[in-house]
Amino acid sequence: MPSLPDPPSALVEGRDAVPVWRRPWGWVTTTYFAEGLPYTIVNSAADALFTVMGMSLSNLGLTTVLHLPWNLKFLWGPFVDQYESKRRWLLATEVVLCILLAVLTVVGGVGAPLSVVAAVFVVIAILSATHDIAVDGFYLEGLDEEGQSRYVGYRAAAYRLAMLAVNGPLLVLADRLGWRVAWLMSLAIMIALTLYHAVSLPAPEQRRRPAAELLRRLLGPRVLLPVLALIGLGLWAHGRQWWGVPEAVAAAMASIPGLGAMSLPGWIGLGLLLTVLLLLAALGPVRRWLDGHDSEYARSFVVFLEQPRVGALLAFVLLFRTGESFLQKMRWPFLHRELGLGLDAYGIANGTVGMIATFAATLLGGALIAKHGLRRWIWPFLLAQNVLNLLYAGLALWPQPGEIGIGVITVVITVEHFGAGLGTAVFMVYLMRCCDPEHKAAHMALLTALMSVGFTLAGVASGALAEVMGYGPYFAMTFAATLPSMALVFVVPHLDRRAGRGGGAHGSTQVPRPS
Repeated sequence: MPSLPDPPSALVEGRDAVPVWRRPWGWVTTTYFAEGLPYTIVNSAADALFTVMGMSLSNLGLTTVLHLPWNLKFLWGPFVDQYESKRRWLLATEVVLCILLAVLTVVGGVGAPLSVVAAVFVVIAILSATHDIAVDGFYLEGLDEEGQSRYVGYRAAAYRLAMLAVNGPLLVLADRLGWRVAWLMSLAIMIALTLYHAVSLPAPEQRRRPAAELLRRLLGPRVLLPVLALIGLGLWAHGRQWWGVPEAVAAAMASIPGLGAMSLPGWIGLGLLLTVLLLLAALGPVRRWLDGHDSEYARSFVVFLEQPRVGALLAFVLLFRTGESFLQKMRWPFLHRELGLGLDAYGIANGTVGMIATFAATLLGGALIAKHGLRRWIWPFLLAQNVLNLLYAGLALWPQPGEIGIGVITVVITVEHFGAGLGTAVFMVYLMRCCDPEHKAAHMALLTALMSVGFTLAGVASGALAEVMGYGPYFAMTFAATLPSMALVFVVPHLDRRAGRGGGAHGSTQVPRPS
């Protein structure tokens, strides 16, 4: 890991003591923009490039594996907590991402070898997922609980803006001036962000064990040999087009509505859930084993499962986004097929007006939670997120749905996005409350991976359910699907300030308010 100096922390008492360019609103916004940029390049722009390069449809489907580092990042999340500091991880991964984008500028154009370009994207994906861990961990280290709530809207807006920048201007630039120019622009943005972070980020935590120790550990036979064996097994299985699933079992699984459409990341998420449940069931023996072994890696997962009422916590995280997933998957097919909404009008209502409503709601929600606390606002925000799903049921059950005007549809989309933004604010704040102070990065990586499981499972079943139920009952069901998570609010932990936690490395330090 490159040696990067840690300046003194900028989070000190008194707003005037912190220069404008080092205040939290600045580095929160830029770090999450830097998080969203490579993510969208790998998961969106790469597909566009491979399509232009003539990749076959079957191989395009395989590009789903590029998302695997984000599904698996919980596996190396503990290392970010145990070695160096979050700031150093953040800056080091950004430096390497700049190098990789420079390589992409050279090889990432039409006519380049597909295998070389794909290999570069794989490495970018791994580094980007690691950067995500560092950014989330640094956010928790650098802000107290009030600041974490206040700036949750900034991080969500910045991340989404990065996605819009890649899917909009960057792709237009690639179409008009070529892919290498587009990658060069991405590189310039990433370099600017890295330089800004090098001088603006505070140093809220002390360095831990050196990176050289981690490197020796990863290159040791206990880690390297199993990894190489898994890679070899995967390549062998792919070459034989066999993944160890008997045809009869595969056919039976495919016959279950939605399950046959489950992607590899979805199966990994389901495997993670089952593993967590098994660990929870065997927590006593695992804890006794840890007493006789020095494994900080395993301890980070056990500490997570030792939280009070962890069963309710896990269920809440898994179920929170199921209604949202059901709604999102069928919103556009319903509006287009039943109400006759065109793609251009939907783009304006959903991608512009709706997005602005989401940004505004997340900023407002974060500010209100910071001022009054999570417990006061969790119910209003949950109801705003979930009850508004019924607006689509109303549209579907309208006697003449084809006569509903675009103005009414836009209002429904905007109001629903506003409610979803409030829900996002409350959920992200809650996830941060669930992270142990000594294992922030690992626990946030684990929570976000678990969060995606319920979202994925709901998504794969949405089409079959909508087809059987019809749109009206289906959208009513999207609200009913939120009732279990709302019921769990009565029993989940951490709605008040987390016990024994000072809220980041600064304890009660007051974070300067944004200018």
